[in-house]
Amino acid sequence: MRITIRHETLYRYEEEASGVVMRLRLQPASSNAQTVEDWVVTANDVPIERWITNGYGDAEAVWRAPGRVDRVEIVSQGTVRTVDCAGVLKPAHGAVRPQLFMRATPLTEIDDAIAGLAQRARSEQGPLSSLHALCKLVHAEIEYRTGSTTMETTAAQALAQKSGVCQDQAHVFIAAARSLMIPARYVVGYLRDDERPDSEHDPHAWAEAWVEGLGWIGFDSTLGLCPVDGHVRLCCGLDAADAAPIRGVMIAGGETTLSHDVQIASLPPEDTAQSQTQQ
Repeated sequence: MRITIRHETLYRYEEEASGVVMRLRLQPASSNAQTVEDWVVTANDVPIERWITNGYGDAEAVWRAPGRVDRVEIVSQGTVRTVDCAGVLKPAHGAVRPQLFMRATPLTEIDDAIAGLAQRARSEQGPLSSLHALCKLVHAEIEYRTGSTTMETTAAQALAQKSGVCQDQAHVFIAAARSLMIPARYVVGYLRDDERPDSEHDPHAWAEAWVEGLGWIGFDSTLGLCPVDGHVRLCCGLDAADAAPIRGVMIAGGETTLSHDVQIASLPPEDTAQSQTQQ
């Protein structure tokens, strides 16, 4: 599948802000599951050109506003070609130590209920079977309900109330996997949803877990299955806060408002597009 994405993030400051610095992780990487055909990130209409690879293997950039500003508009857009790899990720930029993703965080702390959920998913057939069972179990146990949680909701709280959004389902999966001594990490990206209009998409989240001999494997508990060709992977972290595509600091004298706009559409394959152009 060829997918085109435009993701706009707009910060408006009631009074001009100074010292605005943004850490950006908005540059997807090519892998066995996706090929980035073209991608551009701009901040206030200026392209971001200097990117480094961070400790997680993701592209990262730092942008500083030139003086005082009353708004910051960050736009990332481009085209990605995807294939269904049954969730198995083989990045082109090298390996990251799996044990790094056994670290607990406030959002993914393990309580008795999460440990119990993990034990229900444990399979005698090994970690891979356990992870597949866990993905389906989280999907069944936590109802997707918009507005039922916040960015501060923990995995334990989401499981207790049995509702949440993709962030919460990913957090519960990650915490439960770590309870089984399986490294797991949070992934931010996009999902081409055929049931939504192109202009009504949001960033998406899922999890990846490490299986010895196979590597990192994605599990989308929101859908109850491994990522498919509609998924575009952006970046990862220990949890949602750690994997945030944009993090910033500033000195603002008034209120700050934040808005997002995500547009995702599928494109015809290149050979089909070229044929239509010629006709």
